[in-house]
Amino acid sequence: MAAFLQHVQHNPYRCDQCGAPNIVAVPLLYQQETRTYSGTFHHGISQTYSAQAVAPPLPRGYGRPLFLWGFAIYFDCFWAYAGFSAIHKHLGPATSFITPIVFFLLLALACIGGLMLNLRRISRYNREVYSRLLWDWQHTYMCRRCGTFSLIAS
Repeated sequence: MAAFLQHVQHNPYRCDQCGAPNIVAVPLLYQQETRTYSGTFHHGISQTYSAQAVAPPLPRGYGRPLFLWGFAIYFDCFWAYAGFSAIHKHLGPATSFITPIVFFLLLALACIGGLMLNLRRISRYNREVYSRLLWDWQHTYMCRRCGTFSLIAS
């Protein structure tokens, strides 16, 4: 019996609100209540509501800005190329196309600048803000009795 008592670990932390010693780390709660399944034709993840509530923060992705700005850049470059080819084909009467071609080229350059600024903003968020959110998530504990969250920097 003494050997059993030596292996039992006492939790030194207690809930700030109700005083219960039944607190659990949020990453452990998320891991315990998330299941993956796979079959012949299907696979996925099954989570309880509490696992969904304590999900880790996600970094921002680069796919959406690349798709949106890429479409705008492609659109502008396509119409600028169409104008250049019209001028090349009909050199005399097509000189009125110069202004729209310059407009589309400047718009394409502005879109490239917007894409670079957006990617820079996402990179800075992932480097500075997301790392802090992840650290906070890793050091957050939840009381299983009253549901209170506590940040405990161990």
